[in-house]
Amino acid sequence: MSIDIGIGTSLSNGDAAHFALQTEAITAASQQVRISHPAYSWVWTHEIRCRGCNAALEIPVLASTKANADRAFAAHQSAQLDALLAADGFGSPV
Repeated sequence: MSIDIGIGTSLSNGDAAHFALQTEAITAASQQVRISHPAYSWVWTHEIRCRGCNAALEIPVLASTKANADRAFAAHQSAQLDALLAADGFGSPV
């Protein structure tokens, strides 16, 4: 026995249009964040700086590895995306 559920049939036209609009907004905002905040540079062993907005991002001194710097920078980009979406009235993409 199997149950087939079609996603398209469960969404009304208005819901589908709203979902498409939100998806487009998130995609555009993500692209804008990647352009505005493209990379980081090491400043000290415990600090990186965003090359886009020059924000200082702290890395724990005893854990200043590239992996931790990448995580801190990804968190910075995520926060920028959340702020951009909130400003556009879409709230958090979660």
